[in-house]
Amino acid sequence: MSAAPAHGLMRRPPRRAARRQGQFGHFYGVDPSEEWYTPRVVFEALGLEFDLDPCRPVEGPLPWIPARRSYSKADDGLLKPWAGLVWMNPPYGAATPCWMEKLVAHGTGVALVYARTDTFWFHDAARAASAMCFIKGRVRFVDRLERELASGRPGSGSVLFGFGERAAAAVRACGLGWTP
Repeated sequence: MSAAPAHGLMRRPPRRAARRQGQFGHFYGVDPSEEWYTPRVVFEALGLEFDLDPCRPVEGPLPWIPARRSYSKADDGLLKPWAGLVWMNPPYGAATPCWMEKLVAHGTGVALVYARTDTFWFHDAARAASAMCFIKGRVRFVDRLERELASGRPGSGSVLFGFGERAAAAVRACGLGWTP
């Protein structure tokens, strides 16, 4: 029988178990939909033009997301090749760790995700990130017409992760919250 680590935290479970844990641990948000869209203000604050959005809506790209190319759920952007600077607001839920793992491996881009500091994927991303910004308040997600969703105020705060110097500089300068 092995002893608990000196810091008192549980050892990291095997990778498959961490993926099954999902993003929320025991908490699931008030809206089961994964189709919450990033408001324009986030892109204006970042001031970047992206090469790829691998998580665009099935119905087509959103005009305020500055990405030259995109993949939808039907395209399965998780399995497609990624190139250049990536914008990623992944489906929130059990697949979030897989999306974050792919962005970390890709090494250049910005992710908007819940600040779920209690999850293993968050700590992996935080260690790999070039910059982070904990967004002040809750992101007010919108629908396709840019109307704030009635259920669009998530049950958790959000963080922007920047990977690579260009993304990191934008995340540090965005002014949306606290950047450690």
